[in-house]
Amino acid sequence: MRRLVVALAISLGLTAALSGSVAADISLNPTNQAILSCNDGHSVILGVDSTALSALTADVQSLNASGTGLSCTVDATTLGPSTETTKWTVYDYNPSNNAIAPRNSPNSMPATTSGDTTMFNFRPDKFTALLTTTDPTLTGDLSSKTLSDTITVSGPATGFMTQHGGGDCSNNIPAAVRFYFISPSASGSSVGTPPAGFYTQFWWSNPMHLPLVAGNQTATISAMMSDPNQWSDWNGQKGDSSLVVMEAFEKAIRHVQTIGLSFGGECFFETGVVAGYSGTPPPYEVFSSSFSESP
Repeated sequence: MRRLVVALAISLGLTAALSGSVAADISLNPTNQAILSCNDGHSVILGVDSTALSALTADVQSLNASGTGLSCTVDATTLGPSTETTKWTVYDYNPSNNAIAPRNSPNSMPATTSGDTTMFNFRPDKFTALLTTTDPTLTGDLSSKTLSDTITVSGPATGFMTQHGGGDCSNNIPAAVRFYFISPSASGSSVGTPPAGFYTQFWWSNPMHLPLVAGNQTATISAMMSDPNQWSDWNGQKGDSSLVVMEAFEKAIRHVQTIGLSFGGECFFETGVVAGYSGTPPPYEVFSSSFSESP
């Protein structure tokens, strides 16, 4: 399969430019949230400590001055004790400014959770990219867990599409949703071309996914965390593709920081999904997720 370029990972040019120490210093207990937005259509949210943030800022400044045509910005905020990080949060990607942002304000139509079911509306003007949580009861050591999610999509949408040809590597359809998790401590080796250190912090269920189609649909997807052949990193490498990647995967499933769902296509896994409407909503297409983990 073609290398999977994803919206919640730094582009290949930026990844190659960043030092391996930055990836290694990303903390499971970050003091800052750094949002990197690049003009090639990629955006990433990272939890970093102050040392990693300084190094990341310096690397981006160097990259912007390199004359490659790739330009990025870093927007960092301090994470305070009142920051809500455990609730299920939906993230949108905005192609007009290459930025990813959580729906936190009431006007942004945030996700709502009742019991084990989380729901949100597909907005007609935004690419929905992620639905994730850092809930400690759902993260940590998941090496013996099987993920399961009963997904329902209902409403008046005429169809779904992704972007950057992520549907089938050429077109923006079909759209799809799949499992996704982050493990910042699972940095691989930065030796080689391109460097692999950053890639193994991000994992997507592969091939397990649910195609998103017009109309109403309900289906359950599942994936075993312990099976490396059911997961691939942001560079499209399966968890058992090499001894180096396998080692990083084993560490990743034991130190999960963020988990949930990723929206994209069958080729690019996290380029976001937008719903098409014949008129102006409301009503909106509604996405419902009942996520669970079992031994």
